Amino acid sequence: MEQPIINVTNLNRTYNLIEGKQLVSRQQIFDNLNFTVERGEFVAVVGPSGCGKSTLLNIIGSLDSVGNKNYVKILPSQENDREVRIPETEGEGSVFVNDQDISLLKGAKKATFINQNIGFIFQFHHLIPELTALQNIALPMQIRGQSKKNAFQKALSLLKEMDMEHHANRKPDILSGGEKQRVAIARALINSPEILLADEPTGSLHPQFKKDIIKLFIRLNQEKEITIVMVTHDVDSLYNKQKDLMITRLFSLTGSRVDSVTCLEADESSNILA
Repeated sequence: MEQPIINVTNLNRTYNLIEGKQLVSRQQIFDNLNFTVERGEFVAVVGPSGCGKSTLLNIIGSLDSVGNKNYVKILPSQENDREVRIPETEGEGSVFVNDQDISLLKGAKKATFINQNIGFIFQFHHLIPELTALQNIALPMQIRGQSKKNAFQKALSLLKEMDMEHHANRKPDILSGGEKQRVAIARALINSPEILLADEPTGSLHPQFKKDIIKLFIRLNQEKEITIVMVTHDVDSLYNKQKDLMITRLFSLTGSRVDSVTCLEADESSNILA
């Protein structure tokens, strides 16, 4: 049986809020979270602000680490002046992406794995302002070691797929929000990744462009069989006029606050948000 292309198991994440040398509060974001995505699925991660949607996406994409990090010294109590070290972020669990334990990836190996397997799309595009649309798209392929000629040829082909070839030599500052996002999507596709991770890709767009971008993602998923995990608040854009869900499924993160700790549960549904 084929393994899931993304497999998150027993993921825990807690943030320790430290002021001065005192631990003020602990915020638990994930409590033994399990999340799997099968090859070829289009999954939207939804839920209220602050529930950990972007954190989950960043961990899957190796932009954030699973384990403890950023150790600082604190005083355990007002009466005790002996300092101890604790992490600002506590975490554990396992994350496999395309059969790779991402916790084992460091440095150049990590960068190479990301470059070859994952395409990232962000809310605010993160295009390089000094480069044209064509140059922005071609850059990841050039970083991978391909020639400028080959990278530009593929970048132009992707621009044509996005109906953006007439904008090839324009810089981001004269493109609309929807046009910038199409350039960002083309850039994410330049190395033919098996996985696209999209963090609020329609969040900064005018309403008329939101459904266009979702339709583009659906086409990429269905025609190119790219696995897509998307964080979004625009749940309405995922349904057609008949109120049918147009993607594979929703994965809902729901949170409830208890004192200074946020506890989360995960619920999967095709049509209903928890």
